[in-house]
Amino acid sequence: MRCCVRSSGALSPALLRQVLSNSGCWGTVPGRHVLWLSPRHLATAGEPHATPLPSQARVVICGGGIVGTSVAYHLAKLGWTEIVLLEQGRLGAGTTRLCAGIISVAKPISIESKMADYSNALYERLEEETGVKTGYVKTGSLCLAQNQDRFLSLKRLASRLKVIGISCNVIKPKEVEKLHPLVNIHDLAGALHLPGDAVVSPPDINHALAVAAASHGVQIHERTTVNHVLVEKGHVTGVETDRGPIDCEYFINCAGQWAYELGQASEVKVSVPLHGCEHFYLLTKPTQQPLPANTPVVMDMDGRIYVRAWQGGVLSGGFEKNPKPIFTEGRNQLEIQNMQEDWDHFEPMLSALLRRMPSLESCEIHQLVNCPESFTPDMRCLMGETPGVNGYFVLAGMNSSGLSFAGGAGKYLAEWMTYGYPSGNVWPLENQALREPPEQPDIPAPPGHGSDAPAVRAEGASLGLPDGPAVTHEPPL
Repeated sequence: MRCCVRSSGALSPALLRQVLSNSGCWGTVPGRHVLWLSPRHLATAGEPHATPLPSQARVVICGGGIVGTSVAYHLAKLGWTEIVLLEQGRLGAGTTRLCAGIISVAKPISIESKMADYSNALYERLEEETGVKTGYVKTGSLCLAQNQDRFLSLKRLASRLKVIGISCNVIKPKEVEKLHPLVNIHDLAGALHLPGDAVVSPPDINHALAVAAASHGVQIHERTTVNHVLVEKGHVTGVETDRGPIDCEYFINCAGQWAYELGQASEVKVSVPLHGCEHFYLLTKPTQQPLPANTPVVMDMDGRIYVRAWQGGVLSGGFEKNPKPIFTEGRNQLEIQNMQEDWDHFEPMLSALLRRMPSLESCEIHQLVNCPESFTPDMRCLMGETPGVNGYFVLAGMNSSGLSFAGGAGKYLAEWMTYGYPSGNVWPLENQALREPPEQPDIPAPPGHGSDAPAVRAEGASLGLPDGPAVTHEPPL
């Protein structure tokens, strides 16, 4: 594979398209930009007038990525008013803008598959609802199995998906070859075909959700940092920002990789156990016969890689066994930048890609992208109200599936806040499940070790925030 461009200065326009189009008008405030989304128009940069920060709101959402805008959209659709979304940088300029753009229902637990299925349906109709082009293409996907154990797990996944009404087919290697011209099938035991999976442009989905929320009266303020969450008698009462305070009844932490630090910036510290890791994917120039946009996404779980069509070439990333942690605590980084490329670290995934698609050997490399992703100790996202702090909700830690989960997770959280419970069983994701457990009793020293021997702590006594990746990041099923 020939390397033509190895600069990390910028991605192509398709991936780094402006989150905000020129469909509206900008307003400015000294030192910051304000985005006001009203039912009538979008306010964009360049206008002399600006929208002041409100002194009071019912709900304040922190985080202007695809998760935060989804929550705002669904709350507004359920009739909530006085919703304010605050973004410390630009709307969608965090992990969302560097997302690979794959929506797949192949997830380890049923509630995650349901969230992805809803997200898929939502993104498909957003363009018609808002007029914003989202780049939605229904490609389908192929989950490959290199051995019988993996093939058995895919058959179990297929059974579970069929129970919840999601179309899928267990297929033979020769059928994989017919569906994707580049896949080497010599070592495959079989595959799972998911015809409903899709790809999108994540920044445009983020923009469309913001526009849709705007039509229901949501305010979005960029360049506004939440410094402190105010709590009184166990209930959220407001937030302090760098532009002044806002009184509110509810606060939602959708701050992505900054969610942990934001959780600590409360009068009652909120545990949000997630950690950022570097995530790499490769962009190539068009292949000799450019791949159609509707070419199925390939997920080679044993090879730990995924591949999708991208501008006639491919976009391919993966989940290595030795991920590189990112330490964000104390950093004043408002927006995600493409980080330093590391070809030595990416080499195992590149080798896996060339084993699976040998014809890419002659393809020119456009760029290696390095962007952050947030992971939780048990690889499940965090959702729900914080025990001990009424009105403080968390939706974060998407484990590299934020695009697939955002629509469904936003819907469930909005239902939870509206009705007191969501329409789906989100117990495996509830924030309480990953909070630091209560103090465990000491286990007496083993016989014969003497009374002065130190007591042994009960296993798993504290989850907390790991210093580094706490799990091996398996490609999501």
